[in-house]
Amino acid sequence: MIPDDDWLRALARRRGPLTVVGRAALTGGYASEGAERVDLSDGTSVVVKAAAAREVAALRAVAVVPTLAEPVLLAAGTGWVVVPFHDGPPLADDEPVPAAVLTMLDRVHTHWRGKRPRTVPVADAAWWRELCLQRIVPAVDPVTPSVAARIRAWADDPRALHAATAVPRTLTHGDPHRGNVRGGRLIDWGNARVAPRGFDLAVLRAQGTDVATGDPSEDGWSDLAMAVAYLGFAADHLGAARVQELAAVAEGGLAAL
Repeated sequence: MIPDDDWLRALARRRGPLTVVGRAALTGGYASEGAERVDLSDGTSVVVKAAAAREVAALRAVAVVPTLAEPVLLAAGTGWVVVPFHDGPPLADDEPVPAAVLTMLDRVHTHWRGKRPRTVPVADAAWWRELCLQRIVPAVDPVTPSVAARIRAWADDPRALHAATAVPRTLTHGDPHRGNVRGGRLIDWGNARVAPRGFDLAVLRAQGTDVATGDPSEDGWSDLAMAVAYLGFAADHLGAARVQELAAVAEGGLAAL
């Protein structure tokens, strides 16, 4: 647990003196070891959570975007953040993604285009090969060996390696699926990455939102990378049929490059 004195002192510089009046462990999109909803003496609730350096850096980078309508970071320190608590269940399959989420992503993407916040990792050619060969192939091979063989080939496909270098990058959320939309807001920047904006849009598109960059190379690269990144989860939890479906999306993305 993060000592209350550490984060309360930091939050008090923003809000004035505060005390804790209640707390509860959090799961779902807020899931993190030690993530808590904390109720405060001013009548508000916040999330206090352990956070890797990339998430702390990403939230600090989002916080400097001048056109955002609300705070996304209330306080931060080494290994922890305090963010607003957004109540409510995750976004249902038949619910549209709130306009506030799409607007926030667009403004973050625009502000950080061509720039890299320090400490946030980059989706480059080395990342692509590591994703394919070290993270995804070992998960997929026991379930669908034929797909694992295709992933090994994609890791060194010159079209993918060129796209990883050539497509412009920005700060991306990295995982804007429906489970990370709570109370009409996007939460959990723990998978943030400097990558093409299309990476975020590909996740939204895969879950039924009609969004795209309009650039065939960026959208193709994004579909390929998104599908491969989720293949590990599919292999572990969703079965061979879903693995094959995602592999087909990846093939389509590669063909567009």
